[in-house]
Amino acid sequence: MLKVAKTIFFTLLFILGITFAMENTGWIVLRYYFGLESPPVPIFLLVLFSVLLGVILTGVAFIVDEWSLRKALREKEREIASLEKELQLYRERERTVAGTATKA
Repeated sequence: MLKVAKTIFFTLLFILGITFAMENTGWIVLRYYFGLESPPVPIFLLVLFSVLLGVILTGVAFIVDEWSLRKALREKEREIASLEKELQLYRERERTVAGTATKA
């Protein structure tokens, strides 16, 4: 059911994008500093590339954040393993002390 809903949603989104492009075919010239200008560009391409750039930048930020979280997780896992080894030593020491105390 969820797969069908996703398919319908993305199909409607695709149709919306196509109709947006068909309705916004006007040409614009982007003006920059120092009198620089871009060649004429259709409005829908400008919007499409802006959205695409936003998606790419968000994806890069997500990947960087995921890498830092994975690094922190590995460090915490190493710390947990070290503490478990230390705890095991204390438990063994406690058993030997308890064992000699019952013998005496």
